[in-house]
Amino acid sequence: MLGTNTVLELLARNYELVCLVHPSSKSKTLKDLPVQIVEGDVLNVPSFESYLSKCDVVVHIAASTSVWPGRNEMVNRVNIEGTRNVMTASQRSGIKRFIHIGSANSFDPGTAEKLGSEENEYSGWKYNNDYLDSKYKTQQMLLQEFRKNKFPVIVIAPTFMLGAHDSGPTSGRLLLSMVEGKVPGYSKGVKNFIHAKDVAVAIANAITLGRLGEVYIAGNENLNYETFFNKIKKISGVQKKLIRFPFPLVLVGGFFSSVIARITGKQPGLSYGMVRLMGIEQYYSAAKAVKELHMPQTPVDQAIEDCLNWFKANNVKL
Repeated sequence: MLGTNTVLELLARNYELVCLVHPSSKSKTLKDLPVQIVEGDVLNVPSFESYLSKCDVVVHIAASTSVWPGRNEMVNRVNIEGTRNVMTASQRSGIKRFIHIGSANSFDPGTAEKLGSEENEYSGWKYNNDYLDSKYKTQQMLLQEFRKNKFPVIVIAPTFMLGAHDSGPTSGRLLLSMVEGKVPGYSKGVKNFIHAKDVAVAIANAITLGRLGEVYIAGNENLNYETFFNKIKKISGVQKKLIRFPFPLVLVGGFFSSVIARITGKQPGLSYGMVRLMGIEQYYSAAKAVKELHMPQTPVDQAIEDCLNWFKANNVKL
């Protein structure tokens, strides 16, 4: 989703693009676009390094976003080793700017009174989740390389993205679940949401704007789940009434789902770890990205509408 939105934004600005796509990818969102497609893998440097000599800028979006199981060595390999591979190959090729897509979760969230920012520390270790930990470790690795060797990196750290071209589907699964009647209700928790198109604009702007060695949280609206799901209902026309569940009850459900998943080997719809993460109040501010990267703040209603319209036009279902 973010990759395609970024490609479209860069093409609109007349950049020439070389796109690294994994050989196993089934996504067709780049089909027929005027870009050079290279099949390769961030874990296999020879598959992509020779193409870097043609490039001035690298935008590194590739990552494993799997949160199940919580401990997953492949997530670490892709996110840490893979990023190190792209970083060192970029150094050898003399890349002028390296824009890395991190995660806002690499900073502790704030509160409604004091929003989370790039000044916050990271204490996500308590969740025992390799996705969260690997994104933080990768961010620290890149910033250390900037401090040590002046590696020209900028990190853009999105919150929860929604929008068109979500071919997975990835984050849009939450919307599809709601529209298809698979969400019985909600519990406590707050998320920060942003239109993927706005993140793509921030990425494109970061080619010429922003400060090297800095991280920019890319977010927009802080919404609790009741407000968010009501937005989906209004935009999609779904009439289903949602139940507010006590959080301890949801935790118990997530625990038993995780136990069953470990027995059957099938990914749970909602694991214990996922429930813990969903119950956090994730308040964030994107003031720094808005000011320095001129990042737009498209209403989340528009992101939901664009996402659902794209799913409908492309017949995407769960």
